[in-house]
Amino acid sequence: MKGVITSWSRVVLCRLLLLFAALSTGCLATGQVSAMDLVGYNYTDEHVEAFTVNGYPGPNIYPHSGGGKFVCCISVPREWKPGMTVTVKWTDDRNANPIPWKTRVVEVPAYTPEDISRFAVHFFSGGEVKVLVTTKGPGHPDYPYPSPSAGRGQR
Repeated sequence: MKGVITSWSRVVLCRLLLLFAALSTGCLATGQVSAMDLVGYNYTDEHVEAFTVNGYPGPNIYPHSGGGKFVCCISVPREWKPGMTVTVKWTDDRNANPIPWKTRVVEVPAYTPEDISRFAVHFFSGGEVKVLVTTKGPGHPDYPYPSPSAGRGQR
């Protein structure tokens, strides 16, 4: 189909753009930046219609769910530094004009280069947001949060 960008094409395009950005700043050459997928988990009763982390878009997430959709890509430094933060914005109504974005600046917990696989964003009630750079997901014994559906008696 002429003019249609498939999701596979978007993944390739996103990774090429990140590679170009890293090369143009010299970060990739020095091993300072890594790209990974962005995933979200929603522990609330509200639908997360859209979210971003430092401007990188993530998937929409139904209440008490998440983890099934990964969006390419977000960049993080290969080496964690104390005090690292990200800005997370999200909305439950992207059809409103203007869109009612909620914003939190969130500290990034310590991670190692071996942890770099996915950037997980967790939305909790009361507007609390937590993030992780991790190779694991809910259900793994070492994951710090339960499955979003666990609070509803579903597993």
